[in-house]
Amino acid sequence: MLLALAGFILAAVFLFLSSQALLSRLFRLLPLNLLFFILLPGIFLHEMSHILMAEILGIRTGELKLRPELKDNHLSLGSAQIGQTDPFRMTLIGLAPLITGATVLWLLIKFNPGGWWLILFGYLMFAVSNTLFSSPSDLQSAGVPVILILLLLGILQLTRLSFPIALLPYLANFFSSLATVFTYTLIINLVLLLPLKLLLSHHSN
Repeated sequence: MLLALAGFILAAVFLFLSSQALLSRLFRLLPLNLLFFILLPGIFLHEMSHILMAEILGIRTGELKLRPELKDNHLSLGSAQIGQTDPFRMTLIGLAPLITGATVLWLLIKFNPGGWWLILFGYLMFAVSNTLFSSPSDLQSAGVPVILILLLLGILQLTRLSFPIALLPYLANFFSSLATVFTYTLIINLVLLLPLKLLLSHHSN
């Protein structure tokens, strides 16, 4: 399981870095509305996850914005207004896109019928994965369950208790499946980044 967990962590970090690099170049080449439309499924899922988790936890929510904005050279494709709350509940709200996004990605992997559906499912994986971590704070929130699992493993080791063996295959499968999707999206991002870099350097000249 530790190998699957390490793969998930590395893939998540590199996915975040590649997503930021890709989106920063795309918004310099494409109209914002077009970029927003391409990533709309992931944007909607991300922001609605924040809203739904806040509502479940009894936190007041405000306006849900699903439109691209460029403020101080920072691209925002969506936002959700969340009321002030304690750090614990705010962490859960921050984790919401990872929870729903991971669930959707897992379902796309398990129930992909193949054929022409592969194009649609691949596009959805690309859109959801590239909007899973929209900011560094989202990436930090994603590390919370990983840290908790590592702490649990450490406590079990120190107390000489055994981790429930039945859970290990499920956890390993969960992390390895997400790492596979993240790696798939990372490869696509890297393939797109090279021609985009050439286009931008040619455009600047």
